[in-house]
Amino acid sequence: MSEEVEKDASGEVAPTAAIASDQEKKEAVRDTLNELKSEAVHEKKVKRTPSETVFLIVKIIFFPVTLIAMGVRKFFKHFKVGITAKTTIVFTAVFGLMLIGFAAFTLASIGNLLKSGGNITDAYMKRLIITSSVLVAVFIVLGSVLGGMTSRYMISPVSKMTERIKQITEENISSAQLDPVDSQDELMELTDRINAMLESLKDAFERQENFVSDASHELKTPLSVIAGYANLLRRWGKDDPQILNESVEAITRESENMKRIVDQLLWLAKLGDFALNNSIFNLYETVEDIVDGYKTVNIKHEITLDGDPSITLNTDKNLMTEAVRTLVDNAIKYTPAATGKIDIRVARVDGHVELSITDNGIGISEADAAHVFERFYRCDKVRGRESGSSGLGLTICKSIVEMMGGNITLKSKLGEGSTFTITLY
Repeated sequence: MSEEVEKDASGEVAPTAAIASDQEKKEAVRDTLNELKSEAVHEKKVKRTPSETVFLIVKIIFFPVTLIAMGVRKFFKHFKVGITAKTTIVFTAVFGLMLIGFAAFTLASIGNLLKSGGNITDAYMKRLIITSSVLVAVFIVLGSVLGGMTSRYMISPVSKMTERIKQITEENISSAQLDPVDSQDELMELTDRINAMLESLKDAFERQENFVSDASHELKTPLSVIAGYANLLRRWGKDDPQILNESVEAITRESENMKRIVDQLLWLAKLGDFALNNSIFNLYETVEDIVDGYKTVNIKHEITLDGDPSITLNTDKNLMTEAVRTLVDNAIKYTPAATGKIDIRVARVDGHVELSITDNGIGISEADAAHVFERFYRCDKVRGRESGSSGLGLTICKSIVEMMGGNITLKSKLGEGSTFTITLY
């Protein structure tokens, strides 16, 4: 056989070490680049703009007003008050202070005149009007400055959000988050919503990367097997019936493995954005139909069902059926056909529904039990592959159950069997 084709301990063609090594190098380089980009984003110094510098100078000049604004802000932090209400309160206070100041000046001027024994003459009124006009102009300017400072102070988080969003790219979205807004208003809610959206985008990118990585990783082995046996057929298969039969059987088997892997990967990718099609159905009857289906195809295992026949659920029936079938298939694969027994129980426990599937198969070690729901994890790599396991079934099952708001647990002992329990609330 050609040196390009290598066989593992089970006799099947395995991917070459060179391919695996290249893939590991590429992944290491990619991880290093992502770390460097992330560090560059965090270490980037934020420079103060000219307008921010002017604003800082104004705050220093009007230091007492700045203290009042800080006090008002601290007061508003304890109450959820909208920006419109805050602006109205602040501008009303500024306008009220102007009126009080103008009235105090006018009354003080008239009072001083009367105390000195003078009379209100036309000349006095003319001076009062001119002085009042200048004072009104000063108040208007001062009110504009204070109003501008207040408005800018209130909406300053928007500018920061805009600048931060401009820095977000496809490369650094995994670490992209807006700084929390320290205020009880719409800006805090907007920041929370944007951060939630960024989290969703990050999850979507991660699902996409995982899908591509998982697909390339898992499809590499069957592709290598098919390529190896195709090369074997081309060289010696025409003249050797044994090689011909072995190659055709291996190519057919690996082609089916590839189809199953692709179907399951598509399931996982779809589950990320899947919308539940809820309906009310009888869980016991649904599981009973599943069990009858296995008995129809002459499964050599004893499958029993008991529990409460009256339990109903309001969730996606098709997804629930897929989850149960996945667990039954898993039990069948790892339970001896001659003595294999699979017990399914549907019950209501402490106000929630539990569906358990127990087998007397080979069981799972404590070390493996912690990883069985991870993608492509197989407790026994050789036997798992021989039995047609891709290592995705339990991952899909767990994703389905969690979408329904439940959880799935495992109890197992090596050599004695396993129990998977789905709990729905």
